[in-house]
Amino acid sequence: MFNKKLDNAPNDRDVKAFLEEGCEFDGKLSFSGVVRMNGKFKGEIQSNDTLIVGEAADLEGIISVGALILGGKVRGDVTALHRTEIMSTGWLEGNLSTPQLIVKEGATLLAQLKVKKESGHNTKDLIGIESKSSKSIHVNNSTGSHPKEQHAKNDPVVPKAS
Repeated sequence: MFNKKLDNAPNDRDVKAFLEEGCEFDGKLSFSGVVRMNGKFKGEIQSNDTLIVGEAADLEGIISVGALILGGKVRGDVTALHRTEIMSTGWLEGNLSTPQLIVKEGATLLAQLKVKKESGHNTKDLIGIESKSSKSIHVNNSTGSHPKEQHAKNDPVVPKAS
């Protein structure tokens, strides 16, 4: 699973540290650079840089990072200072605050969202939803307002902007 590439992910040589599948960590992690997690983590993560959550990962706690690429499972309060990308295998439950959100088709998003522009930046596309199905979510990207139309009840991606 570690070698599987995620869209727009830094390459493996950019990764400064990783928690591999089968490993568990409970505590506080702060880092600079790129960190990839495929194992279990419970606690607090703090960084201004990139956290990659691999498909096998299971994270729980308070996460505050510069950018989040989510391919695994996260439960808790998440703040991404620049961008959050939830891959098709990603699962997020809790609270999410980010200025830019990309959700790939198949992702599960069970979160209270706070999507706002980065200060000093003119970000036009705040929320992007990738979907190949006939179901759709319409979001006013320039204001981050509530969706005009939601997925069917059994569809997992129903973002709300506040």
